[in-house]
Amino acid sequence: MSVITLPNRVDAPRRRPPASDRRPPAHRAGAPRRNALRTVWRSATATRRSGLIVLVALAICLAGSMLVANRQVELHQLQTQLLQVESNYAQQVGSLANAAAPGQIARRAGALRLVDPQTIVQVPSTPLDVPLPLPKFSGYAPATSRTAR
Repeated sequence: MSVITLPNRVDAPRRRPPASDRRPPAHRAGAPRRNALRTVWRSATATRRSGLIVLVALAICLAGSMLVANRQVELHQLQTQLLQVESNYAQQVGSLANAAAPGQIARRAGALRLVDPQTIVQVPSTPLDVPLPLPKFSGYAPATSRTAR
C-alpha cells in the first residue's frame, strides 16, 4: 500500500456500495424529499452547483444591502428631525435672549416709570478664552499683581 494517494477526480463517477451494504431509508416524513434534493444536488454538474452558490451569495448580499440602505434612510430622517428641533430651539433662545437684554429691560422699566436712566450703555462682549487686563487703580495705594502674565 502506498503512502501517497492521488486526489479523486471530480468528473469520475462515484461507486455506490452494493445493495447489501446499504442501510434501509429512515421512515420519516421528510426523508423522501431530502433524498430527492440530495439526488438533484449530486446529479448537478460542478458548474451548475457553483452557479447556484453564487446566486445564493448574491441574494444574501442584496438582502443585506437593502437592510443597510433602509437603515440609512431612517437615520437621514432622524437627522432631519433633529436639525429642525435644534433650529426651533435656537430661535426660541434668541427671542428670549433679546427680550432679556439690558437695553430692553431698561426701556420697559422706563416705560413703567420705575427708573429714569440718563443713557443706556451696552457692555461689549468678550470671548472667554481671552484673559482680561488687570484693573487700574486711581490713587496712591500700591496695586501688585498676584498673577504672573
